Amino acid sequence: MAEKCMSPKAAKWMIGIASVFFVLSIAILSIFPTLYKQMLAKTIALSDGSLGAKTWEEIPLPIYENIYFFNITNGDAFLNKDEPLNVTEVGPYVYKGKWIKHNPKWHPNGTVTYRETRVWHFQPELSEGSLDDVITTLNGPMIIGANMLKDWNIFWRIFYSVAMKFESESVIIQRKVRELTYEGYEDPIIKYAPVLKPNIPFKDGIFMWLYDKNNTDDGEFTVFTGADDASRTNVITSWNGNEKLNFWKGDSCNDINGTNVEMGPPLTDTPESYTFLQSIFCRSITYDYIGDTSSWGVPLKRFEPTAMVFGNSTENPDNACYEVHGERASGVLDVGPCQFDAPALLSYPHFHMADPSYVKAINGLSPKSDVHGSYMDVEPISGFTMNISIKFQMNIQMERVRGVLQFDNVPEGIFPVFWVDININLNEDWADFFKGQLNNPKYIVYSVCGFLLLASLVLIICGAVIITRSQKDDEDPLLNIQEEKKEELEKRNNTSEVSSSSYGGLAGDQGEQYDGDSLKQTDSHAAR
Repeated sequence: MAEKCMSPKAAKWMIGIASVFFVLSIAILSIFPTLYKQMLAKTIALSDGSLGAKTWEEIPLPIYENIYFFNITNGDAFLNKDEPLNVTEVGPYVYKGKWIKHNPKWHPNGTVTYRETRVWHFQPELSEGSLDDVITTLNGPMIIGANMLKDWNIFWRIFYSVAMKFESESVIIQRKVRELTYEGYEDPIIKYAPVLKPNIPFKDGIFMWLYDKNNTDDGEFTVFTGADDASRTNVITSWNGNEKLNFWKGDSCNDINGTNVEMGPPLTDTPESYTFLQSIFCRSITYDYIGDTSSWGVPLKRFEPTAMVFGNSTENPDNACYEVHGERASGVLDVGPCQFDAPALLSYPHFHMADPSYVKAINGLSPKSDVHGSYMDVEPISGFTMNISIKFQMNIQMERVRGVLQFDNVPEGIFPVFWVDININLNEDWADFFKGQLNNPKYIVYSVCGFLLLASLVLIICGAVIITRSQKDDEDPLLNIQEEKKEELEKRNNTSEVSSSSYGGLAGDQGEQYDGDSLKQTDSHAAR
């Protein structure tokens, strides 16, 4: 049996099998990248039951909202124009969120329609202060009401002034954090606001800055699933049934571009930018690619906004259609067109990356890129957003309104009220799970191919050794014959030794007698 295994024929079989293993492993390695991309595309596509859909329907990472208020410390001196506005930042007041997409409707054209409910719960152990902290701040409803009436008949402005005096309303007020955020407070202006502005969203006379932002949704979105084309995964196609916005002056500003920031198409090695739509801004926002980073061993692509996002039309002509109420110094976005024409403007915290005039007009601001800058980190293969920090500041514009006594001589300008940091961060558990989902197919395929290549190498070496020995034997036949005779002689000797030991002394005595008689017979013949 051993001789058969060591025969040239067996060696040829070994080399043949090794060749098959080698070709098979090379073929697998050649087609695997394509198969892997197809498999991954199915995994991350928004199809019912896929990993992408499960991640998309309920974000598996912790979501937090950090709110900081600007507490006014010199209200009287400011209103009398004796001093610029002085503010002190207080907070953060931290809320933990849960974002859940309900009852997604899958359409045959490769899209899905959904509503996403966002729920926030206060986290006292993570906060610097309590919801009962009292904040001295600008009276948002009063300023909004006066702004609505600035172009109305003087009679209405005088009436508004008298009503405010009767209600003992002032431009600067004190309210608890819980009242300013999600619980609200009764306000006489808001109570009668629908008479002045029927489309105003506040109900039951309750005002809060984050009205309708807790346990609510931002409307109905329809996005591409990516099942047919991975480059369109989670790209928004319509919002509330509309394929365009209607807030701004031009088509380009009203375009609905990008994703909802939570996940998107796979990225190239060097992407230029990332665009997403956020209802907070009432527009699409573009972040520029900054470079590569990593978190918990997961390679990521980082994107950050530049000053051009909120740049005015002088610095960024593409933003001209956002200037519905005229051009301002760079660094703010007038969101009045999508907020019932309220004098509300968004910026980055502490007017980060804005025109220096905003910071100079207020004492207590100190913009820092590492504290007030926004960013997002995207895993390029899947398109999942792993880390994100979207920061924005709510500001209110105060103007003189003739006929309204309380605003007849107020300091004019754009003043900060609060700022928010909505952040999601990758944790170790999700990183390990994600790496397993992403890398396990690679590990399996590479291990199998490695085994096949190693086996083919071993078989080739063994086959080559057998063939070499066989050829050497064929080149020296005389030596082979001598070796065979030697082996045969050794076998005979071994047989003789076995026979002698079997018959013992009897065979020896008979041998000696026979030898003696033979000798005598020989001598007798010789004498004759």
